[in-house]
Amino acid sequence: MKNRKILTFCFVLIFSASFQVHAKEKASPAPALEAPTLSLEECYRLALIQSETVAIQKEAISRATAQIFNAASQGLGNVDFIVNRTLQDNQKSNLTGDSIGDPNVHESKFTISQPLFQGFKAIGALAGAGSYRREQTEAWIRAKELLYMDVARAFYNVLRYEKEIEINQGIRELLGKRIQELEEREKIGRSRTSEVLTAQTNLKILEADLAGARGALATVRYLLEFLTGTELGARGLKEETTEEVSSQTLTEHLKMAAVRSDVKSAEQAVKTAWRGILVAQSGFWPTITFDHNQYMRREGTLSNLDWDTLFKIDVPLFSGGETVGQVKDSIGILKQKKLTFTLAKRQAELEIKQSYQIWLSAKETNGLLKEAVRNAENNYAVQSEEYTRSLVSNLDVLAALESLHNTRQRQNLTYYVMKQDEAAFRVAIGEVS
Repeated sequence: MKNRKILTFCFVLIFSASFQVHAKEKASPAPALEAPTLSLEECYRLALIQSETVAIQKEAISRATAQIFNAASQGLGNVDFIVNRTLQDNQKSNLTGDSIGDPNVHESKFTISQPLFQGFKAIGALAGAGSYRREQTEAWIRAKELLYMDVARAFYNVLRYEKEIEINQGIRELLGKRIQELEEREKIGRSRTSEVLTAQTNLKILEADLAGARGALATVRYLLEFLTGTELGARGLKEETTEEVSSQTLTEHLKMAAVRSDVKSAEQAVKTAWRGILVAQSGFWPTITFDHNQYMRREGTLSNLDWDTLFKIDVPLFSGGETVGQVKDSIGILKQKKLTFTLAKRQAELEIKQSYQIWLSAKETNGLLKEAVRNAENNYAVQSEEYTRSLVSNLDVLAALESLHNTRQRQNLTYYVMKQDEAAFRVAIGEVS
């Protein structure tokens, strides 16, 4: 009996211990998942969903489509079902005293009205509505391209300031070690107090730059959140390697100006203006209309007639100069659209030339600054090593460290400006979809 109690007690202890271990395993927090990062393309897709500007331009396409239906209706005519009921005073003849006609008349009929000729007005309106829709479609594409440039600028500015903060923090660590070493040397009389103060001053200036970079980073992150409609929070940005812009010559790139979306939109506007002249000139032409009534119910003296048809020819002789004014106005609009088209094409060529040259210059500058950073790193390492052997002064080491810091910052700025210039060049040649 005693042995049984001992076994039972041991079993309870083992069970409670295993339960506690299991409970601790359950209570232990799961490893935190890293927030997913966003690439430039992902930010752009989010911005396309969020952008009110792009959505407004897309609705302009819908309105242009509606104009096609309106223009088509001018040539298709109308079919209506009409019910009339006429109530009038019961008039009587002066001679006989009998009623003249029925004072309560019902009539129901189908009415078909079909324009046969309107001076090409319907054709011009329909063709003009089609070109206007294509114009708005190209404008929508251009709005998306400009949105890409805005997103790219904000995206690369975020990465730039993040890298700038990282560089400042790295230099601050080196400068902190430098100050610690100087303070130790000062205690044994191998360094002057002024050297320590100079290094501490440089550290404070660096911390001020670091605070400014953090503020700038917060600002550009807000801008990117506004464009994408997504709070970044702890989400970082990742820069994916993309294919470089085509290495064609400038002359070959300039050929893209003619097919750029804003240029094609201006070209379609010229075609729309041409159709407007055709619509305005229709006022000089006669109109021929066919009207047919099919009666389902008719009362009165004409009750035995089931249908009637009317052919109408309207020849305009004088309208007070209204048609002439409309034609002149349409011609003026056409001239304006032609000039706008020419200007759009010239501006597209200018943008391609400028963005191409700026991008090439930024690439070359970035390559040279990369070499300058390597040289500055080597110089600082050599100066630090020679200072330990008392071959150079502390001011030489601080100057080398400052040169390294400035060169890294300049190379960082140039790199991300180059990436923004690349995005601008892609937009200039219409490569962004």
